[in-house]
Amino acid sequence: MNSGKPDSTAELAEPGGAIGETIIADQETKTPRVMGVGHVALNARDPALTEFYREVLGFQVVPTQTSDLGENVFLSSHPADVSVDLALFGNSAFQHTAFEVRSLADLRAFLQRVLDRSVPVKFALNHGVSLSFYFDDPEGHLIEVYWPTGVACLPRHGDPIDLTLPDEALRRDVMELKPRERSK
Repeated sequence: MNSGKPDSTAELAEPGGAIGETIIADQETKTPRVMGVGHVALNARDPALTEFYREVLGFQVVPTQTSDLGENVFLSSHPADVSVDLALFGNSAFQHTAFEVRSLADLRAFLQRVLDRSVPVKFALNHGVSLSFYFDDPEGHLIEVYWPTGVACLPRHGDPIDLTLPDEALRRDVMELKPRERSK
């Protein structure tokens, strides 16, 4: 049965978008683009904050594999897509703003921009649903830049990943998460 989700590295979304989405590569400008804010992660001192966002904005809780991060809840306005609009963390160190990019090439280009400015990259992670890297802006706000892989799996904390690896190696690492999830 084909669910429309990738089942091999050849089907992993690239260049530039989710599976089945027709996107014209940004070849005219060759400039990487941020598609927008993907999600915001806030520090939540009171667990009742989840209910506030559920009742006021209609968000729903999205299942994740992030218990290793302590108390947290991921919320979405469209949970069928397993997308996250807002994450609430008990630990303020996880507060951040995440920006989505269109392609793996754009992710690499933004990584290079950050490195060219001598901004330290704190870490890069394979979340299964995305590949991302994190750094602080000049005022110390944690920023995530991520590329959604199109792979159907639960959002998770993620494994460290070397974003300088060849595209095929990165795709293989993403696809390897699916069998591990089934065995858990």
